[in-house]
Amino acid sequence: MAKEKPDQETTEEFGQQEGSVKKKRLPKLVLLIILLLIIGGGTGGFFLFGKQVMAKYMGERTEGQTGQEGTQKIDVVGPILQLEPFVFNLTGDQSRYARVILCVEVKDSKVMEEATKMTPIIRDRILSIFGTKTAEALMDMEQREGIKKEVSASLQPLFKAGEGLKAVYITDIIIQ
Repeated sequence: MAKEKPDQETTEEFGQQEGSVKKKRLPKLVLLIILLLIIGGGTGGFFLFGKQVMAKYMGERTEGQTGQEGTQKIDVVGPILQLEPFVFNLTGDQSRYARVILCVEVKDSKVMEEATKMTPIIRDRILSIFGTKTAEALMDMEQREGIKKEVSASLQPLFKAGEGLKAVYITDIIIQ
């Protein structure tokens, strides 16, 4: 019986060691499975939605966005004429003034030459529009978009065939 006891003790110790090894392996196995699921889900999501997400944040067009003819339309930025700053009085009860810097994007270099020659006329039309605006209108982003459309509509007849002007950009506004 003396011999049986040590054998039983060693088998019991071995059984306890086996149980503790299994207990130690279980959390590692669960963590490994969770990690693989996260990596697999991220990879799958990237392959399914990666182009759309990148296009949204990087400003690129996806394959689904096409022009009228079915081909991809690429917007090319034309020459930009930066006008001298406009300083003008704002309408309203208070005596306030504003300083605005505008840029005008045109179709090509020929139109750019024409626009450079017409700078005084362009400035006059822009000043007549901005002189009627209040400080609140210049600070509000939605109204600012409307002002840019109004300026663009006012300048459009100056260019031949109405196609020379592509966009008007407000690059700086200071109100005091």
